[in-house]
Amino acid sequence: MGKDRVQRHVESLERVIQNNYSYLKGTIEDFQILCRLITPERRVPIEIILNIRKMYREIQDRLSEIKSIQQLLQGKYRPYYRRDLLRDREIMEFGSIVKYCYSKVEYTLRQMEAIKKIKKEESFSKMDRQGKSFQ
Repeated sequence: MGKDRVQRHVESLERVIQNNYSYLKGTIEDFQILCRLITPERRVPIEIILNIRKMYREIQDRLSEIKSIQQLLQGKYRPYYRRDLLRDREIMEFGSIVKYCYSKVEYTLRQMEAIKKIKKEESFSKMDRQGKSFQ
């Protein structure tokens, strides 16, 4: 009787992993598309940037949930758990793709801020030169 209950619990944990995997599979593509919109030359609405950050947090939460469930299954419920190596590899790839895309977005945003700062300094120096020429 106890084995049956444990087996059902393992199956429910595997369903959670599968649901998160399915969510990630669809969301990763959307995340990559949004990340490609961010370039230093293009003016990007703040809503897109906030949406990217929100998606990144959600994806990271799902990935950490999957990892913790996998650790539990591989430790405590090892005799009842059958690993899906292909799915596990894809989940690891999702993590690296998301980290790469997000770090690229953050780098691009810092680049955009630096460009704005340089342009402001240039405009202030032009105003100073114009002010001195009028005097």
